[in-house]
Amino acid sequence: MPDLALLLQTHIYLAILLGGLFEGETVVVLAGYAAHQGHASWWSVTLFAAAVNALVDQTWYLLGRWRGERVLERFPAVAEKVEKLRPRLLGHRRWLIFALRFSYGLRVAGPVALGIARVPLAEFLVLNLLAALVWASLFTGLGYVFGLALLNLLDEARQHEGRIALLILLAGGLGWLYVRRR
Repeated sequence: MPDLALLLQTHIYLAILLGGLFEGETVVVLAGYAAHQGHASWWSVTLFAAAVNALVDQTWYLLGRWRGERVLERFPAVAEKVEKLRPRLLGHRRWLIFALRFSYGLRVAGPVALGIARVPLAEFLVLNLLAALVWASLFTGLGYVFGLALLNLLDEARQHEGRIALLILLAGGLGWLYVRRR
């Protein structure tokens, strides 16, 4: 069985890269947790996650801008979401650039729609980078704090090991009696 700590140390950035291409949040939270465990620097995983996710969104934006109709033909589910976003694009585009990163199900459709709507490239680039940095900081921070909370919980549990073991034995015994009586 491979050593999990060694896998995290040697492949954490590859995991962030692949996670950014597919889903993102879970991998970035785990990267924050790995940073808490000392397998990487929190700053490095946060900045890398932000860069990867900004690049992915920038790519979808550029595809929408240069080949929008082809993207919509190829991905009907994206086309449906783009149509729902279109009425909101002009009046709220800056807010949308930022908020779409946090919107499950719109992470692809949002940048494509903004590209099709010809939102200025520089505007999208700057707001996309800022949103990616906030997003990555939040999710790696959650992983880091989760690691700290888990360690505190385990430390607290160690102080009550005897009581916890007694409760587990008691619950097991009562369960055994219940099944035996039935």
